[in-house]
Amino acid sequence: MFLAAQLVSIVSIITTTIGLFVKDKFKIMIWLTLTNISMLVTYLLLGRYLGCLLVGGATLRTFVYFLYAKFNKKPQLIFVIFFEIYFVIVSLFLWKDYCDLFMLANLCLLTYTTWQDNMSIFRIGYIVSGIFLVTYDIFVGAYVGCVSEVIILASSVGALIKYGHKNRIKDIVLHFYSTIAPAYNASVKGKDGVYYIYSPEINDEFNNFCYLQNPMELDKHFDDIKKELTGLNRKFAVYFQSVDDQNINFIVNQTKNYRLLFHDCWMKLRTGCQVRKIKCQLENVAFRAATEKDSEDLLNIFEAGFISCTGNEVYKYPQEYYDRYKEIFDKNALKEKHIHPYIAYINEKPIAVLFVYVNESNAYICQITTLKEYRRNGVASNLISYCIKDQRNKGVEDFYLVTEKYTYLETFYMKNNFEEVSQGFCLNYSTQTKRSSKKQTQ
Repeated sequence: MFLAAQLVSIVSIITTTIGLFVKDKFKIMIWLTLTNISMLVTYLLLGRYLGCLLVGGATLRTFVYFLYAKFNKKPQLIFVIFFEIYFVIVSLFLWKDYCDLFMLANLCLLTYTTWQDNMSIFRIGYIVSGIFLVTYDIFVGAYVGCVSEVIILASSVGALIKYGHKNRIKDIVLHFYSTIAPAYNASVKGKDGVYYIYSPEINDEFNNFCYLQNPMELDKHFDDIKKELTGLNRKFAVYFQSVDDQNINFIVNQTKNYRLLFHDCWMKLRTGCQVRKIKCQLENVAFRAATEKDSEDLLNIFEAGFISCTGNEVYKYPQEYYDRYKEIFDKNALKEKHIHPYIAYINEKPIAVLFVYVNESNAYICQITTLKEYRRNGVASNLISYCIKDQRNKGVEDFYLVTEKYTYLETFYMKNNFEEVSQGFCLNYSTQTKRSSKKQTQ
């Protein structure tokens, strides 16, 4: 029986390894369920009946959680309580020795942490529970089964390091423009908290500006900024990123000296969440990733205009924008520029597009456009959801976007599980401004 248990455990190693390389969530659940069944049989052969029932309950819990995730919902708390009580009651009745505590602690912890939206808590839970489970397997003699648990433990530690620290964004503005800058042949240069973003092909304040990380240091750097911007003979702006109320109050006060071009809101998809999946009010709507062959459709919708802050007017980008995007498509440079367009069709007619710029495990969603006659029917929400699902299957972890502050667009994204990360203020810079750092200090 002992030898048979070790042979069965080999199946768990195979299924666990395959599951780690599968990207589709449904297939992952199938492979991990096979792993659980394999371990269930292993514990049965070793006479650990408590382990059998606990793993069986864990398999059912995984299936319930998956069903909720499939419909983009979080499992109700009652299910968490139910499974926790089940594990405790079964353990009380089938208690054999102290090592059963490790299995009980493993499943109770995992039931709670996998219920969380925070992926860091999710991964930490898998690491701690993995230690409990490896210890349990050693005590009960499931030595071969330990290998599969070690594989999961190692992958969880690696994921925590990779996504929790290595790719953590230190400055969202610099990361954003470093990611999408290639689309405009822009450059980001500077140091010591003062950075200049130049776009030689597009002459406007939105793509040519000085970014000051700490707005409270405006007086310190003002003369250097003025000298730098004055000598470039281009439309320029000064951009500030708010960190706290003091910064916001300071920036607002600066609007007395400068014209406020826009006040934006940087947003991130809540960790572990998908965009809410709502029913599309239109029939026969299909979504897919676009290719170079769709360039004409993409540009036509792109040129049709974007929703302005009021929603009543279409914002028209300068011709430079359209020419730049047309050049990107003509040169088949989508992959080179890390641009991934998505498109929505209704009866084969293109009605909406969005672009996502991917950098490592992060992505920025931009240029979301739905033709006017098809708006407010759930098309945009479902297109974003399709994009996020597709990119997550490719390994993208976090999704960001920037929109106008205090508008219904901000409300729209908040309803789709995006949350505010920070605020940005862009002020018009004029060489005729009668202001100096010395006068401002006085």
